[in-house]
Amino acid sequence: MSKKEESKNQVAESEFIPIEDLVYAPLYALAQSNQQLRAHIVESIKTMGYTEQQNKEEIIHLKHINLAYDQVKQEADGYSVDNLQVQVPIMSIVPMQQLNVEKAEITFSTEVKAVEDKEFSKTNIYARMCSPTQRESDFLPKVTYKLQVNSLPATEGILRLIDSLSSSQVAKKLNTRPVAITGDFGSEEQKEMLRESKTYKAKISRLKQLYQKISDLIAEQEKLRQLSDEHFIDDTYEFDKDKYLMAQSNILNRIMEYQEKIMNLEIKFGLEHDYE
Repeated sequence: MSKKEESKNQVAESEFIPIEDLVYAPLYALAQSNQQLRAHIVESIKTMGYTEQQNKEEIIHLKHINLAYDQVKQEADGYSVDNLQVQVPIMSIVPMQQLNVEKAEITFSTEVKAVEDKEFSKTNIYARMCSPTQRESDFLPKVTYKLQVNSLPATEGILRLIDSLSSSQVAKKLNTRPVAITGDFGSEEQKEMLRESKTYKAKISRLKQLYQKISDLIAEQEKLRQLSDEHFIDDTYEFDKDKYLMAQSNILNRIMEYQEKIMNLEIKFGLEHDYE
């Protein structure tokens, strides 16, 4: 028996089913397709990171791509070029689109027959799909399915997540190259001098912040002491102000030391190289 004849026999011998089940079947198939497409989006996000289990929760750590670039910065005495690096989550630069069955046109024809149910005194209608190919014994119509699949834009949740990832990037400085008066990059000696100077300047900045914190603490403690004296004369806390004044004195001495080192570096380089 040929495949064509075998197919005809299978269609001719196929069982009839309730017509409502037959009509519902393609609609159910479309719903299942959309569920699988939505699951594909979740799996796509998981491929952009690695999964870690914490207690009963699954956490996805997004993978990053490292990008480096140069940034020209104006200094008090000229220009320098900073080499910066930023980590960008792959999810924030890869387009996120989802497929979805937006519109479906389903056309099919059936053979129907009425079956009498004597137990309940009613007649049920059963049906079966016709053969997709023309049969020689009759002229049943063909079954045709038409699906229109479109690409939909990313959901609002995905867009907000990408915006959050994109706006939280912090650039890390890898290197700084000074620019000489001629416009060329400075020498390694000039680069080392600027690096040391910036290190001392950063320490001075932190020391000034610490000095201000101590000043704020002293002012706050004196205010609280005054309030305490007014209400709890016998139980006033003894604040060791002299200890913090001594700490401020040490901080000022350290700041003066670093400022002198910065000036010595600049004088030494200026006299030996005439800032070339």
